[in-house]
Amino acid sequence: MKSVTYILFTIIAIYSFINCVSSSKGKQTKINISCRECSGMEVSLTRFSELPLDPKNVYKNQFDSLGNTRIEFAQDDTLSASLVIGEWKFYTTLYLEPGSDIDLTIDNGSFKFNGDLKIVNSYYKKINLVATDLQEYVNPNLMKVISASSLEQRAYLDSVSKFGTEIKKQIESDNSISNYYQEMLLNNVSNLEITQRMYLDTRVDINNIGDKGRSVVLDSTLSNAFEDFSLQRKYFRYPNYLWYLHRRLEPIFNNILIYRYENNIKTGEYEYIKMAVVKDRKLNDYQEFLMAIFIGQMLSDDEMDYNSELKLIHSFQKDYPQSKYLKELNSALAGFYPLKSGVPLKEIEMHDINGKAFSVSSLKGNLLYIDVWATWCGPCLDELEYSEKLSKKYAGHPDLKFVYVSIDEDKEKWKKFLKKNTRIKGLHGIQNAEVVADSNMIKRLYKFDGIPRYILIDKNGNIVTTNAKRPSELVSSNYLHSLLSL
Repeated sequence: MKSVTYILFTIIAIYSFINCVSSSKGKQTKINISCRECSGMEVSLTRFSELPLDPKNVYKNQFDSLGNTRIEFAQDDTLSASLVIGEWKFYTTLYLEPGSDIDLTIDNGSFKFNGDLKIVNSYYKKINLVATDLQEYVNPNLMKVISASSLEQRAYLDSVSKFGTEIKKQIESDNSISNYYQEMLLNNVSNLEITQRMYLDTRVDINNIGDKGRSVVLDSTLSNAFEDFSLQRKYFRYPNYLWYLHRRLEPIFNNILIYRYENNIKTGEYEYIKMAVVKDRKLNDYQEFLMAIFIGQMLSDDEMDYNSELKLIHSFQKDYPQSKYLKELNSALAGFYPLKSGVPLKEIEMHDINGKAFSVSSLKGNLLYIDVWATWCGPCLDELEYSEKLSKKYAGHPDLKFVYVSIDEDKEKWKKFLKKNTRIKGLHGIQNAEVVADSNMIKRLYKFDGIPRYILIDKNGNIVTTNAKRPSELVSSNYLHSLLSL
């Protein structure tokens, strides 16, 4: 998981206005950068999506040997984007308008702007520095107040609000900027406080869900699901507000789904979340927006696969056929297409216990049940007990192969475990940095983070599912029998 520091740096750096996209029909925006310390480094300009999806690159380039580079691209609307040089050696937020011509000089870490919008971009950099100072304060203090009294939490939030005081005074007293830019900059500063208040509420909910199973006791009508949640429309134009809003919604959505699961409610996930949103009158104008956020969050859920996500998007499209969010949701879904049922498998390379290389494709002609695990993963080890029972159940089916892919970095620990647990029958391999250049190859190819993970490949080498049921669920089921008969 990314550190809180990295996340905040990224989000504060990535501001853009809603519906801001680059277009070949727009005016040419030019950014000239001079940085002698940056010779040969890469520079990227990135904008943030309105939905909880990955940031999108607008432009990439490299500095020449003298430390100069030029970014030029077409732009239709105002855009604030993150400018990152090297491995975050330097970064700042740039505010851009169609046809802007901006000059930036970086000297010993100091930023100097000239050309168009130089005052606005100078303030953006100052706000970034305030955000950095704020984060250095938040990091050691946030965890202390998550379980504190409401009085202590209020004192903490009051202390957070002080970080924007000086920069606000500077902006308010600067007569060289128009009212429009002044309001824009002041809102950016206000976001530092607002988002930290939102973040504390998020962390409190997450902490309660971890300790108690869920943060609030929902009533059967779901009328109180969003009881402590609020939206501030005037900040919707600022992606840092939207990012924290996405995070704030995660434990609320999870709480609703936990209640659904615990009460064995048959209504689908999409419809159940929608039911809760519709119940709250203060959300009447935001239903489409909130449902789009929910689907965007589900796209990054380890438990989701292509077919499940497609079903969610179809439900959303039925409710909001003209939604502006459909393009982004379908674009994100397209990234999962190579993992849908019936598509050829993504190759998995590994080494056996003797160091010999082999690949999953060499097992074509068999039904493959692939178990991605590690010796340090408690749930993985719990499931191995059922894996043993499952392999015994199908001992008479040589065309069903159980393939265990360890992602242990410690190869010797893995070997020692297998020698001690010889009852776990099947083909064992390890995939780590010693075996492939990308030690996260299988997780990257099959788009998951957590383990255990189970993948089913049919006899033709095509994907059945990239999120198969666990051995504990299959041991009393005939699901694998049905696949063997195909």
